Amino acid sequence: MDTLVHIIILLLSVGIVWFFADVLIDAVGRISRRYCKSGFFTAFFILGFLTSIGEISVAINSNLAGVPGVSAGNLIGASFVVLLLIVPLLALIGKGIRLNEAVSKTTLTVMLVVIALPALVIIDGDVTRTEGLLALLAYGTVAYALYRKHAPISACDPIEEDRGGRARGMASDLLRVLISGVAVFAAAHFLVEQAVYFAGALNVPGSLIGLLILSLGTNIPEIVIAIRAILRGRTDIAFGDYLGSAAMNTLVFGGLAITAGSFAVEASQFVMTTVLLVSGLVMLWIFARSRLTISRTEGAVLLLFYIVFFLLQIWNIFRLGA
Repeated sequence: MDTLVHIIILLLSVGIVWFFADVLIDAVGRISRRYCKSGFFTAFFILGFLTSIGEISVAINSNLAGVPGVSAGNLIGASFVVLLLIVPLLALIGKGIRLNEAVSKTTLTVMLVVIALPALVIIDGDVTRTEGLLALLAYGTVAYALYRKHAPISACDPIEEDRGGRARGMASDLLRVLISGVAVFAAAHFLVEQAVYFAGALNVPGSLIGLLILSLGTNIPEIVIAIRAILRGRTDIAFGDYLGSAAMNTLVFGGLAITAGSFAVEASQFVMTTVLLVSGLVMLWIFARSRLTISRTEGAVLLLFYIVFFLLQIWNIFRLGA
């Protein structure tokens, strides 16, 4: 009976995440049309924040517990999963990602540098308030530049509304985004819990639970949004969410460093991760910069970086456990 309850909770959670992810995409699309902005632009700020709630929660709680290094590792790992696992899968399943009207080459370059910043400053094993301030300024710069310079999309077909109707429509869409974001986050939390339960029932090692299940579980909203966006033909919204979420990790990292003060981490744990993350982001930049697209073949190449990271962590588990 206990197993049946867990199965029911698992299925309900999947259904809730699936349904409200579609509501999120629809609401973001309507907001984009209302202000003649691309789905990428709107998703970068709105979905980027909502899908980072888990990382923000971890940062607050680890800071209160006096272990800010836990959050620092989580933030870097989350960016790795989002950009070098989910984005390549989006390109593979969605027959490529087209960004022609989503983001300029210069903006993409700056964004990737901002996303890589936490990994670069943590590699020496020390995180200072100055580095935290640098992270905040970096995110603020790219967000301001994107907001100020992002031109309205071409061939815009805005929703026809009078002033009062526009205000009510905007409020309604924002409410749908908020409710859907909370629902997706809550359901994803239950999904992770059920995944841990079934992994334990199958005697899967705890180290693998943390590496494989929890690292993927905290990114369930991004994964579902990717699938939904592909089905709706809105890969621009999905990609905006991913870059927004990864950039938000830099903002959270900066806030963590400033509030926690200087703290140390075990540098050896981050060296290879940083090398792989930065190398993967450089490759992503090269692919996207060519024609502002990421093909299925290029997605497969990017996926190799996560596979190497995955195999490296498996090796570390056996090495440390020996």
